[in-house]
Amino acid sequence: MKRVLAFCLMVLAASSLFGRGAGEAPDQYRTTYATEVKTLNYFLLLDTTALRVAANTMDGLVENDRYGKFVPSLAERWDHNEDYTEWTFYLRPGVKWVDSMGQETAWEVTADDFVEGMRFIAEPKNGIKNVGIIRKVISGLNGYYWDLVDIDDGVDIGKTREEALASFDSSVGVSAPDKYTVKYTLDNPTPYFLSYLVTELFFPLEKEFLDSVGAEDFGTTKEKLIFTGAYYLAEWQRDKEIRLAKNEHYWDADSVNVGQVSLQKVADDSIRVQMFQRGEVSATTLQGDQVKALEGTKWADNVFLDEKSSVTYWFAMNYTSDNPEARAFINNVNFRKALYHGIDRAKLLELVNPYEPEALLRNTIIPEDVIFDENGQDYTDYPLLKEVKERRTYDRELAQEYFQKAVDELTDGKGNIKGISPATVDMLPIAEIKADGKLPVQILFVHPTDPTKTREALLLQEMLRDTFDGQVELVLGQYVDDKYNDTIKPRRFDLLYDSFSFKYADPMAQLGRLVTDGSVNDGQYSFPEFDRLVEEADGKTSLTDRYEIFSRAERFLIDNAVIIPWQAGGGAYSMDTVVPFSTPRGGFGVTRFKYKGMILQQNPITADQYKMLEKAFRAELAPN
Repeated sequence: MKRVLAFCLMVLAASSLFGRGAGEAPDQYRTTYATEVKTLNYFLLLDTTALRVAANTMDGLVENDRYGKFVPSLAERWDHNEDYTEWTFYLRPGVKWVDSMGQETAWEVTADDFVEGMRFIAEPKNGIKNVGIIRKVISGLNGYYWDLVDIDDGVDIGKTREEALASFDSSVGVSAPDKYTVKYTLDNPTPYFLSYLVTELFFPLEKEFLDSVGAEDFGTTKEKLIFTGAYYLAEWQRDKEIRLAKNEHYWDADSVNVGQVSLQKVADDSIRVQMFQRGEVSATTLQGDQVKALEGTKWADNVFLDEKSSVTYWFAMNYTSDNPEARAFINNVNFRKALYHGIDRAKLLELVNPYEPEALLRNTIIPEDVIFDENGQDYTDYPLLKEVKERRTYDRELAQEYFQKAVDELTDGKGNIKGISPATVDMLPIAEIKADGKLPVQILFVHPTDPTKTREALLLQEMLRDTFDGQVELVLGQYVDDKYNDTIKPRRFDLLYDSFSFKYADPMAQLGRLVTDGSVNDGQYSFPEFDRLVEEADGKTSLTDRYEIFSRAERFLIDNAVIIPWQAGGGAYSMDTVVPFSTPRGGFGVTRFKYKGMILQQNPITADQYKMLEKAFRAELAPN
């Protein structure tokens, strides 16, 4: 009864209080993006623009509803064996793939499509960055993948590449017992397996279509994709606009309230706010100075603070930098601790939230309120992490103490860095460093070109100069296009911030990608003690035992400042015409980018209305 009453309250708020009739809801959601994507191959999601497109044009076996519960999608139902090592999904018959004209194709979505999707991501030549997340989950997948890598590296493993490829069906734990049944066999008990299925790694792939366009060209134009989701990709004008249109053949079309989605490329966040005020976009986020600028205007009542997400931002350091000064200091634990305590994260976040910057802080790598053990305890409330979660990290005096220890260890006492000879370091086109082997130590900080991140970089530069009395010189460089391909992969950085979505409901989702050679180990560090703890934790099936060891592993990274977590995703100031809490909710995979279920209204919501809707939604979430 409580849930029904709360839902009715939300509907009342969305219709009566917002001053619109049932037939007056806008039919187009208009938003923006800042960086052009090179591909919309839905297995290669390197930025939020591609994530948004994939989330709305592709359905997997299951999805999240607006409460975060896993519910049927392309699978009508599922079951598993007693120890959670075998999962079987039963597909909806008659669902067709659609093309970029919104027309049904000749192809029906079948179990073979999910097998082909797994076969595609298991091919090293396809370069799927996140495949490491599941290589040790699906039986046989890890061995199959590394056999192909070894063969490509010239290692004789006793079989040809063709023979290795042919072994997929017999060696990898995904199969299609019949046309509408998909079965996964796992190496270990995995009660949280459903949380993997809302990631792009488990999307289907139509083999005949893939063969017709080729793996290299798949996703490079709208014609080289077909779709299973609530929308299809109707238009893609590079550097201008991406447009999605409702899939009228969608299996759950009645749940799609908005017929068109337009993503327009706009790099300047100040322009986005102006566009919202002119009614040209449906929503916008605001930086701190923009919120202040609206004080005393008619727009002030339309600014609200949205929810934090499961995304964690951290500062990553390049342990293998070509810059000898930075490399020496970054590989020194005392210098890393000096940075950990010397960066005033709350001050940086004032650029985003001038009123409650500490509300956006996140001191742990794994987000709070996302992972719970069998007793209902939040993973981040395990003792070793609870203290970290609640601490204030900025301490100028402590930062200076650690920095002096690093200087004593790394210099000759006269400002000369031991073992460093003057050199010109080529990190072009990002920057060129004149390393003279003397203090101040030069650190290349790389950031995107948008105005807020530029201001953030300048503030960080001044902050470190002040904290360390001019002995740390932050050299600023910018990447224009893609952070990974332009900066991380070619190693053109010493320090940058990065963020990755949380992929599934276990600490391994993030910590497993931060081990030596892990897929998000941007700094290319190696700490065997951390690797050992992660491996030990992953071998435990009891959640309490598992999480206790994972908490030790995470505490190791934080205590040694291997990376520096600092900000939660979301939690930004917003102005919006989307009824809050009307879209799918979830901390994993692509869920948070879905527009299915979205309700639009004519006028921007007010902060008071947001609070009322949030209260109603929390009542719906509360157990009966």
